[in-house]
Amino acid sequence: MKRRANHRYSYPLWLLGFILSVVACKLLDTSSDLQSTASAVYAQQTSLARTVSAIEAATVLEATLEPQAILSTQPVTPASGVISPTGSEIAPSNGTVPDITEERLLKSAKILLFEDMSASRYIRLVKEALDEAGYFYLDVGSAKGWFKSQLLSGVEWDLVIAAAEAEREFGGELFEYMDAHLARGAAVIIENWDLDNAPLGRVKPILDRCGVSVQDDWYEPEMRVFYWSDPANPILNYPNRLTSGLRNAAPLWRGDVGDLLQSKPFMSTQPGDALILASDNHSSVNDHGLLVTCLDGRMILQTFRSHEYHHDDMVALWQNYIYHTLSNHFAYTQASLPTPAATYLPAPQPERPMTERPTPGPDYTLPHACGPALTARLVEAPVYRRDLFEHHASGTFVILRLELVNQSTFPIQIWDQDYSLQGEINVKEVTYPPHAAATGYLYIERPSNMYQDLIQPGETWRSSVAFDVPPEGQRWRLVLRPGSEFDQQVCEVSLPLDR
Repeated sequence: MKRRANHRYSYPLWLLGFILSVVACKLLDTSSDLQSTASAVYAQQTSLARTVSAIEAATVLEATLEPQAILSTQPVTPASGVISPTGSEIAPSNGTVPDITEERLLKSAKILLFEDMSASRYIRLVKEALDEAGYFYLDVGSAKGWFKSQLLSGVEWDLVIAAAEAEREFGGELFEYMDAHLARGAAVIIENWDLDNAPLGRVKPILDRCGVSVQDDWYEPEMRVFYWSDPANPILNYPNRLTSGLRNAAPLWRGDVGDLLQSKPFMSTQPGDALILASDNHSSVNDHGLLVTCLDGRMILQTFRSHEYHHDDMVALWQNYIYHTLSNHFAYTQASLPTPAATYLPAPQPERPMTERPTPGPDYTLPHACGPALTARLVEAPVYRRDLFEHHASGTFVILRLELVNQSTFPIQIWDQDYSLQGEINVKEVTYPPHAAATGYLYIERPSNMYQDLIQPGETWRSSVAFDVPPEGQRWRLVLRPGSEFDQQVCEVSLPLDR
């Protein structure tokens, strides 16, 4: 039965298979035609898109090139106060001089630093605060004799810092000298934990000027914690925010660790304007003070010891002290810093100095032109030394005694980073900045002018600068670019040291 059934339906199935094959072939041909048509349309669209893109690009290029062609045919007129390398003199700008930026004014400050922890094995917090913020300062370390000499030197210091934290006697006449600087408008920051035992009681005039007196010793407190009396005060908030207070460090000192101050708002003479910023009593605003600001913010008096508190917190707090006392000093004195009134466009430096007449001695002793603005020369041969007092070179110190003459009619600011010593080591160009600590010692040892300074018109100015360089270096030359640290370069001069 099954075999018959299969034989019976074999013919129709064969016929159906034939018909399906014919239909499939027809459909395949139709699909091929459709694909060809679609490909042709796509090609036309692509070609059209490329044509449109080319037209747009040509239009943009034409619009770009035409103004450039017009501009290139117009003569270029130098900006007022800027002269070409062929100019014979520099003239002050007739345009509006931009306002002096806060950064330049703060960097221009003359800061004197005494920090007696320099004689210890501990980190110098104040020096670190100054270095991190990029200030220029003269560091006398823990040398009270040097500190006194600089206070009496006649230099009008913008900020005097006396950080007397160590177990050493400090004060006496030094307080009187700092008070004299306050009287002429300078800023002063004092850290001293033992004001009531200052020699000869000479601290009283400066305390009276501020409007505070010593209330008591802060003797072996159970917890060396104090509170901000005025958390919103700018000194505690800018440039570093410290409103949460100071974290404690491991105790370093025992016994008397500070002095508590009280304000004297009702004094009949010199009442001061003292504001207590920190107190060991949460509810005290006029006494139990450990941190005081006064004299329109030009003076800060800290009577706790910095190293009792967290390193990062104290560095940040000292940076706030420095920023605000300097800012208030400049506001009080209405100081400003001249903006360079002209710029000499650098030209290739001549191989020979500006004078052509024969002169005995090496070339670096002859005046070299820094454009028409300055002349520069060394007043004596370079000196090479391994050590300068407590400063030890990684390689060798190159000591240069420099003389500049301002030949322009406007002041020229020289920044500490305008100098560099350039040379070759193994046929490779190298550049070194001044060594700040060694250069500072040169000024203390042989006072003239600080190497960062404002040189007045017609002034002959002398200073010293030291560089720490590898001893194998060759072809050293001093390069000076006045104003370059703040992108206001006036000129450039190079003094070769080997001829």
